[in-house]
Amino acid sequence: MSTVRYLAPDTDAYVDFIVQNKNEFEQQSGLTLETHIIPTDEYYSNQIGKYLDSEEPPDVFMSGPVLLWEHLGKNRVQPLDDFVANASDEFDFDDFYPRLIQSNRWSTKFGDRLGHGPLWEIPVNWESYNLAYHPVALERARLDVPKTWDDYLACADAIARLPGQTYWGFAQRGMQVWHTMYTGFATQYWTCGGADFNSDGTCAIAGETSVSITTQFIEGLKKAGPPDWTNQRWYELAMDFAAGKYGLMVDSDHYVAYFEDIDTSRMARHTGYALPPTNSHGDRKPNMWTWSLAMNARSKNKRRAWQFMEWAAGKSVLERTAYRGNMNPTRRSIWNSEKFQEYSAPWGNFYPVSTSLVEDYAQVLVTPSVRYREIADRWVTALLTAYQGTDVSHALSEAAADIDTITTNKLVI
Repeated sequence: MSTVRYLAPDTDAYVDFIVQNKNEFEQQSGLTLETHIIPTDEYYSNQIGKYLDSEEPPDVFMSGPVLLWEHLGKNRVQPLDDFVANASDEFDFDDFYPRLIQSNRWSTKFGDRLGHGPLWEIPVNWESYNLAYHPVALERARLDVPKTWDDYLACADAIARLPGQTYWGFAQRGMQVWHTMYTGFATQYWTCGGADFNSDGTCAIAGETSVSITTQFIEGLKKAGPPDWTNQRWYELAMDFAAGKYGLMVDSDHYVAYFEDIDTSRMARHTGYALPPTNSHGDRKPNMWTWSLAMNARSKNKRRAWQFMEWAAGKSVLERTAYRGNMNPTRRSIWNSEKFQEYSAPWGNFYPVSTSLVEDYAQVLVTPSVRYREIADRWVTALLTAYQGTDVSHALSEAAADIDTITTNKLVI
């Protein structure tokens, strides 16, 4: 029996479903599915090249923006357009949200935006960055849901100052990992006029506007952020919000799976959801990420690899994973179904907020580069250094110089 090999991280709802239901694929296809699951921290640091390049390489692997671009630079990813063109009618490629497909097309040229060029991945999960809030905390502070980023930081400060220090003002990722800058910070940064690169390709994070936004961010953290910000991973962040420790958070909207878990979350049925704050002119630019299936260019049988991808990204599998914690669904038919709308109805405004994000606002804001993980890591180092006391402008200027060195390196395509 022929084998399809699948590489993925642990502690992931979608991956768990695939592993638990591999027999279904095997029975339908006549193929054997071999799963290789490695620790999440290893996977998200993108240290998977040794597996992709091995003598018995995985045919399909999980990835997303930033991570995938690095593999593109090493010719590890197979374009998918020909496979999609010949997919079965049941696959219904047009059912995927257009913004999610656009975010997985790229020319591989630095400076070119996403949305053009080959299709590199099939999205099975997406996230953008909503405003989750604790209604009781706002009520105690006698405040409305913040509309702008200035309002957000002022509101967080007021919540943190409530008698008894009941809540921290706002939740924010803070470890030395690339995605510390990618979620809530990037949404604030781009919304308020920041950019990662100028039109001439030079790094923009040390410009006057960027320094002003970052200074506001750092000052806000010191006043109302988590006291151990530099140790905040995404998972602890979600769990602490679910425990009712924060007043506000702009981060992954798929945290709803944790917040609304009635068995583990104090905030279940008590969390408010809104679109992320705007700038002073009413504009908002939430960042976006997709969790996707990619085909290894070194796969020894790409036809069978695609056979697995059709099953794993098909309507039946993705619908069932949505009820097993794999938020958010990537297919319009799932969001439009009466079953899913009834399922998510107890979650307040989650449904209208998330559909508005994916239909109207969310996009991958960062400038694609095969070395963006390095760029983001260096940017995060600057944020952490500034938080620890270094002058913000100095920290960002040093980072910008280093990033310009990265982007002018011949390894960048």
